[in-house]
Amino acid sequence: MDTPMKTKTHGDIGIAARYPVTIFTADGFLDGETHLINSRGALIHCRRPPRQHETATIRIQLSERESLLVDAEVMMLHFSEPDENQEVQPRGMVVRFKNLSSVGRQRLRRVIARHYAKKVERLTVRN
Repeated sequence: MDTPMKTKTHGDIGIAARYPVTIFTADGFLDGETHLINSRGALIHCRRPPRQHETATIRIQLSERESLLVDAEVMMLHFSEPDENQEVQPRGMVVRFKNLSSVGRQRLRRVIARHYAKKVERLTVRN
């Protein structure tokens, strides 16, 4: 029996989508890219992510004309596989959006719905 995904119990389905992000921390800023996103958080790949439980301001570039600025807490760090020297490097993070307004959450849900609709349309055209 399949176990439903936790995000589905919240009615908040995430999508695999790559949006450029800029992460602003007390130490400066860094660039990254979302790999998964929903209206509650995201998986972001970047070099030297902030430490776990640190809060950062993130700008997500949703399109050429639309971006979203949101505070986020680093919930988990993602690391690379060990290299030939058995060293691992941080390669990204999972963040939880904090204090996202209802308008901001609605904007994210619309972007996710549009992205999902385009993906479904591409799949149906192939068949």
